Amino acid sequence: MLKTVFYTLLVLTFWCATPAAAVTFDLRFDRLAEALGILPDNDRKAVEDIIQLIKRGENTDAYQRLSELNKTNPSNSSLRVLTSYALLQLGNAIGALEEADKAHDAPNGNSYKCLFFAKIAFLNGQTEACKRELGHARKAGDLPKEVKALEKEMKGKS
Repeated sequence: MLKTVFYTLLVLTFWCATPAAAVTFDLRFDRLAEALGILPDNDRKAVEDIIQLIKRGENTDAYQRLSELNKTNPSNSSLRVLTSYALLQLGNAIGALEEADKAHDAPNGNSYKCLFFAKIAFLNGQTEACKRELGHARKAGDLPKEVKALEKEMKGKS
């Protein structure tokens, strides 16, 4: 009987739990432009619409549309960053990390994809990956304020 009550309470706890809150951090759309620029014209128009969805907080719709675009453009780092961000805003930090990793592995992009991956890794408790990617962004030298801000945030959590 006690086991049944325990399991019932456990199930109710998970059933009533609220979803993870969206994590807030600024997405640098300007740093995504280069990789988005290599997309076909129709896909670039779709991305413009998706960016507006993200800015309005309509991340479920953005994620669904990005999932379709990723099928035809699987190696576009900026699409993967946008997908990661949408997942993060939906409370799926693990999915966001997987997409950030795909963005990082993509052949196009810039130091921002390393900084973005570092931030997502940090949010997932992946300290070593965060440090490694921060090192890449620091070495590029074009995001010094952002690198310092994440390093400060890391120190505050240790």
